[in-house]
Amino acid sequence: MPVTAKEHRGNLIIDFGDETSFTIYPVPSRIGIEIQALLVGITMGTTMHEHGADRLMADTEKIAKLALGVPLKGKPNRRWREFSELRSARATLVSQAAILWNTGGGSIDAVNDLLDEAGGYPKALGRVMQSSGLGEQYKLLRTWLDGAAQAQNSAAASTASTTTPTGTSNTSV
Repeated sequence: MPVTAKEHRGNLIIDFGDETSFTIYPVPSRIGIEIQALLVGITMGTTMHEHGADRLMADTEKIAKLALGVPLKGKPNRRWREFSELRSARATLVSQAAILWNTGGGSIDAVNDLLDEAGGYPKALGRVMQSSGLGEQYKLLRTWLDGAAQAQNSAAASTASTTTPTGTSNTSV
């Protein structure tokens, strides 16, 4: 069954299609701006490059908590427990939808892009980056990443064709 999203009274409702749903509440605009700042750093790679993997993981958890309206300090609240009880795939989908909904430049259109098999998260993120004024930078990054992936796949294919079935290099001339 397809997962769908709708806006209802300012909330985002993720309907899993099996008579269960998850509600994402709007956050104050100052939190949306903080989510946007974290999202840009994570998306553009500056968080990892400047601060390392530990900071990337911490910011990834922080952005999800902010988008879900969960307090960053103190004991986990009911909201975090509900989220934590979701299966992994659903938790990923809900956290991505919450970020796309509550970030500066986010919208129901971005969430629907996420749920659309033809677009998914890259298309949704592109929509958010475009509405945030970072569309060109995001397009350049995607082009570079796609080119790097193609080059890596080409290198792997050419390496595979120059090895023997035992995995040793074919050095005959």
